Amino acid sequence: MKSGQQYILITFLFIFSTISSCFNPIRSQSLHEAETILADLGSKILKAVEYQARKQASDEFYVLLNDLLSQPESFNYPFEQVKNLSRLQSGDKFVNVFTWLLPLAEPNMYEFYGILQVKDKKNRIYLYTLVDKASEIAQPEYTALQPARWYGALYYQIIDVKHGNQTYYTLLGYRPQGKATQRKIVDALVIKSPKNIQFGAQIFYIQDLADRRYLKKPFRLFYDYSANVSATLRYNEKEKMIIMDHLAPPDASKKGVYAVYGPDFSYDGLYWNKGHWHLKEQIKFDTGIKDEIPTVPPPVRRKF
Repeated sequence: MKSGQQYILITFLFIFSTISSCFNPIRSQSLHEAETILADLGSKILKAVEYQARKQASDEFYVLLNDLLSQPESFNYPFEQVKNLSRLQSGDKFVNVFTWLLPLAEPNMYEFYGILQVKDKKNRIYLYTLVDKASEIAQPEYTALQPARWYGALYYQIIDVKHGNQTYYTLLGYRPQGKATQRKIVDALVIKSPKNIQFGAQIFYIQDLADRRYLKKPFRLFYDYSANVSATLRYNEKEKMIIMDHLAPPDASKKGVYAVYGPDFSYDGLYWNKGHWHLKEQIKFDTGIKDEIPTVPPPVRRKF
């Protein structure tokens, strides 16, 4: 090859490499460096004063995270620095679910975002963008959904359950409903093939939950309560149940008004049996919080 041709080839390769790095910033930096950038963007998503600044940060966050997750080495990376990001890995190590939320201009309102990362038995990686369409779904309790039509939530726990050869990844999520009501969700992720991804499944053999009546087997469960209280909904490995506070209104006249519902200091549980989650009410559950009986009277505290 002539020297002129070599120079042209080297120049071309340099320019191509530079352009590739611009469009694929992750390839030119380590996972740790990329995580630091994500952490900074995540902080802006939650703390920037103007909505447009938060939205721009979220858009950049998505592009960077999506590019990063296409790399096989990202599959087991914990992303511990990225505080606004929920990363859940399934027990069988084939699924990662990433979710985050964006505070809107209107107080107490949010948009939800997510990416599903799936690895097959040949270690091939598949990515699916989760697009929140909750406001457009008329009956979400009875509707099977896909990644492009997702009932958005910030997921905080994943539970692998099986029936036959099918694994159902049960997802527990949180979705604020405005200034009056909070919602937690029990959903299901079903992966039959890389082209057949479904959110929701009729694996709930439940007719009534927290005064919400299900006329047929639902695809997901809703757990609504007042924005002024806290309520537990979490899988307990020891009990092999999804333990939840029993929710109730302050009196019977407020039945169905979830803005006033709260825990009544008893517990219910969901347990897996023969391909379904079943409800068991008024279960005995030790929270691990022990009453401390003082040996001397406590000091008198001033009332405000």
